[in-house]
Amino acid sequence: PGCDCDGRVDPSTVDLAALRQKALDATPPHIIECSAASAGESQSACHLPSPTRFAAVGQKGATIWMTGCSGAGKTTIATALEDRLVKHHGKHVYRLDGDNLRTGINRDLSFSEADRAESVRRTGEIATLFADAGVVTLVGLISPYRADRDAVRKRHEDQGIPFYEVFLDVPVDELKKRDPKGQYARVESGELKHFTCIDDPYEPPLSPEITLKTHELAIDESADVLFRRLEMDGILEGAPKLSPPGLPNPDGDEEVDLHVPPHLREERTREAMGLPKVLLSDLDLNWLQVIGEGWASPLKGFMREGTLLEVLHFNSILVDPFNLTDNQGVHETTTNFAGFNPNRPPSRVSMSVPITLACHSYTKDAIEGSGAGAVALTTQMGEVVAILRDPEVYPNRKEEIITRMFGVVDPGHPYIAEINKGGDYLIGGEVELLDRIRYNDGLDQWRKTTGELMGEFKEKGADTVYAFQTRNPTHAGHAYLMRSAGENLKKEGYKNPVLWLSPLGGWTKEDDVPLDVRVKQHEEVLNSGLDHPGGLDPATTVMAIWPAPMVYAGPTEVQFHAKSRRSAGASYFVVGRDPAGMKGSSLAVAHPGDDLYDGDHGRYVLRNSPGIGSMKMLSFVKVMYDVTDNVMKVPDDNRPDDFISISGSKMRLLARNGASPCSPTNIPTDLVEANCVPSGFMVPKGWEIVVDYYRNIDSGRWIPWSRPRSDPGAAPRTTTEGQFGTLGFSLRHTDYESVWHDVPRYPSGT
Repeated sequence: PGCDCDGRVDPSTVDLAALRQKALDATPPHIIECSAASAGESQSACHLPSPTRFAAVGQKGATIWMTGCSGAGKTTIATALEDRLVKHHGKHVYRLDGDNLRTGINRDLSFSEADRAESVRRTGEIATLFADAGVVTLVGLISPYRADRDAVRKRHEDQGIPFYEVFLDVPVDELKKRDPKGQYARVESGELKHFTCIDDPYEPPLSPEITLKTHELAIDESADVLFRRLEMDGILEGAPKLSPPGLPNPDGDEEVDLHVPPHLREERTREAMGLPKVLLSDLDLNWLQVIGEGWASPLKGFMREGTLLEVLHFNSILVDPFNLTDNQGVHETTTNFAGFNPNRPPSRVSMSVPITLACHSYTKDAIEGSGAGAVALTTQMGEVVAILRDPEVYPNRKEEIITRMFGVVDPGHPYIAEINKGGDYLIGGEVELLDRIRYNDGLDQWRKTTGELMGEFKEKGADTVYAFQTRNPTHAGHAYLMRSAGENLKKEGYKNPVLWLSPLGGWTKEDDVPLDVRVKQHEEVLNSGLDHPGGLDPATTVMAIWPAPMVYAGPTEVQFHAKSRRSAGASYFVVGRDPAGMKGSSLAVAHPGDDLYDGDHGRYVLRNSPGIGSMKMLSFVKVMYDVTDNVMKVPDDNRPDDFISISGSKMRLLARNGASPCSPTNIPTDLVEANCVPSGFMVPKGWEIVVDYYRNIDSGRWIPWSRPRSDPGAAPRTTTEGQFGTLGFSLRHTDYESVWHDVPRYPSGT
């Protein structure tokens, strides 16, 4: 039956679905077509390795499978997400849905249960191939049957491809109200039969990765949820995920920790004792800490000449961490001006500040004459702290460095003066730290490596981190900005943004607020919690000293401030007016006594700087003190008389005068004349610390910046005064007026 005498078959009698399933069951799972894959092995053995492909295209492949009833918003949300990923982030994305599938590859399929299953299978195979190629693939299919979706999931899992099942959970009554294509009305009238979710079954996912109640969310909000998940899982970056979920990879996609492992420390220390010595200034020691702890990743040593040139001319460096162009480690080899790799490194990483080590001709001659291939880096107190390998000694072109780095002519600029004091040569080379750099100044508990900070953010469950750098004591205006930034990030979809309170700890100019004053004041800000408008919540705040020196290079420097915070886990950096700027000295050519840089330029440059990647900027807003509730906030234009401004200069004057709290119900117009400070301006114990500093500013008991404090190793029967290593240090004998004079000719009793 069904066959005529000429051997032809009546198509109406053939079960195509059964034939198709029979053919699939008879086909081996892996058809081997290349010698690289053995029997039963995945075809991936015959293709470019996925990690290499992803690193080259700058993203990973993944499938977002959106399932739900007709009208739930699958196509609409997928379109919004595709638009954002392609236009705003330059990602490779493709959307698969009924419109482009049923006009081509699924054209032969009906809406029967078997054909729906085949539609899902084919679409799953296409999505698997797209995702394997590094494409973020957005699938929008009703796909009503759980078993079919689970089969697609398993296919992805077998290939090691991320698969996100997204359930658009919308009540049927809401879908009937939407009815964008009029189909629900046709079902109600009886015109349309076997409609999924009405008279045909829909099996909702049991454990979807994401559930979207699109009747409660705007389109952009739904797209945000999907975007955040891709971002958190590292799908939008090509490199392997090195950091906790939600936090960025270290800059250059390399974890840098240059401390010698404990089991090798003794051996390396013995080696260092026999090497030529290079003396480090305390400022150099700050930079060594920056390098060794990963703050300047992917930098692994003091800059070689080629690296320095890239930094000076491009504020960034080209890197090849995955050796795509045979340029891996290009910054760890001696600069070669005679030959170049024909292929440029593929990735640009922000690096705007030169990190160099100066030396004089004596040291240069010692290095070149030793033949050791390494040098020992030694502090001013004689402690060997690191080994520098394969030293590259080259001219210190101070004028070129200064003009490129600062863009101003000011011989009196404090960091420019430091550069000019350096020797005529620079030493480049990779470093190994023999031990943790400690300063023994009572603040080491707040000094954390980039890896330690990543771990602390993970412990707090951070899904994003925003960094706030401090050069001054933190008042309620700062606290308002920090808390507001956290609330704004929550509105963007983050669940647990964590604040990194980041006091700068390296070398600073003489008139900056000392490091210990700022850190101790910040401690009181955290101790106050949210009980005071100037406090911060310790549950969502991490304080850690940023170890780099300040160089006061304005727009050039702020790029490094942001980049180094990214290397420790921050995705957002709070930027105020004139970041890293200062006033010109009396020797400045163009701006003596005035701002060297325009106050708006730093934020603009940071926003558009090369190599900054996904690091985002949060701008300051102007805040003032509201006398009606003793809280600092954005002023209300409708009641300007209720707000007063408390400038930094006014705060310093009030502190020098020992101002006490004003009456909370009667705040005078002239705070200086009344010699009082509004109670909500700063946490009380923090204000006491600031007053103590400004009233005893010349006492010499402060810690201006991170400088090592060493034990002088004084002999018995001696006493010391002041800090060893400073001009204020003195050593006295307990029995004699002087250690060197008035010593009796003969011991007593002889």
